[in-house]
Parts: sequence; C-alpha cells; structure tokens
Amino acid sequence: MMDVLRRLLGFDRLIGPALVKIVYYFGAAMIVLFILGTLFTGLFSILGGNLGAGAMQLLAAPAVGAVGFVYWRFVCELFMLAFLTYQRMGEVRDLMRIAAGQPAPPDPNYPAF
Repeated sequence: MMDVLRRLLGFDRLIGPALVKIVYYFGAAMIVLFILGTLFTGLFSILGGNLGAGAMQLLAAPAVGAVGFVYWRFVCELFMLAFLTYQRMGEVRDLMRIAAGQPAPPDPNYPAF
C-alpha cells in the first residue's frame, strides 16, 4: 500500500501511459455501444416502416464505427507519444552522461543486491 502511495505522490515514474490505456479502452467501449445503438435504431426504423433511413443506418454504423476506432486510436497514440518521448529523452540524458565520463545513475528498475 505504501509503495502505491509513494508511486502516486512521487514523480519517479509516470502514470500517464497507464491512464491513456484506460481512457482508450473506455472510449473503445463507448464506440461499440454507439455502433450497437445505431444498429438497433436502424433495425427498429426498418421494422417501423422507414426502410430508407433504416437501411442507411445499418450500412453507415459499421463504417462510422471503423473510422471512429481509427481516429480514437490515433488520438491516444499521440498522447502515448508524448510519454514515450519523455522516457527516451531520459535514456539520451543517461547516455550523454556516460559519454562525458560521468557515472550513470542507478536504474531503479534493477535494485542492487
């Protein structure tokens, strides 16, 4: 419990990539619900006698959903790109220290025994 609290309050590691994944899955679920709702609406329109509008909704819902998935993935990847750039810049900083003859800081992911 203390480790989770320390990780949340400290800025040693970013929690952004995990949050972006959660937001991505939530958005993907909303897109699926939108597609299903539109398909049901189209089906009910056909059953109600409005054949043209119902057929158009049945055809358009998967196409709009596919475009929505691609766009949503692109937006989430842009946010991930910012976090990955930050991590890569930390690696470049460490390599520059090594090239300058300074000792590299210890890696917190691999504790010394």
